[in-house]
Amino acid sequence: MNGQKYEKRVASYLRGKGYKKVAITKTSGDYGVDIVANKMFHKYAVQCKYYAKPVGISAVQQVVAGMAYYECDRAMVVTNSTFTRQAKQLAEHNGVVLLEKVNPRSTLLTIFLLRVMAILSLYILYIMGYRATVYCIIAVAVLLLWLGLYLKYLVYKERKEIVPEEDMEEL
Repeated sequence: MNGQKYEKRVASYLRGKGYKKVAITKTSGDYGVDIVANKMFHKYAVQCKYYAKPVGISAVQQVVAGMAYYECDRAMVVTNSTFTRQAKQLAEHNGVVLLEKVNPRSTLLTIFLLRVMAILSLYILYIMGYRATVYCIIAVAVLLLWLGLYLKYLVYKERKEIVPEEDMEEL
């Protein structure tokens, strides 16, 4: 995956977390902001970093600088990696939300697995005949339930709190 694909996945991730008017900025000359999004009467400037190493202080500096250009009142840096100690300190002093280890998964895998299970169940039904219909339906239902629970577990495991506590108090 490259940086642009990661930006698209983060935009989708933010939409799933309740952000509205999520827009990806142009790739060059974006003033340090990759995504602009709204949530709870706040406009967020979001910097995305798809790195193999911890993200440094420059990402926080870039998003803070880009906030004014995009007329945002909040800033956020999202990465699939972690942040350095200095980046965390600067973010804390500037009120920047840091989200680390955010690795949104593609829904294509889920769709593929569901299709495979449906085809498999039809094949079993064809091979085993009418008597296996009930067993086949039960097996597919159990598999779908298991898959749903597993996906919820993965989302829960990677879940990060996006909205700062002071924003929750305003509600």
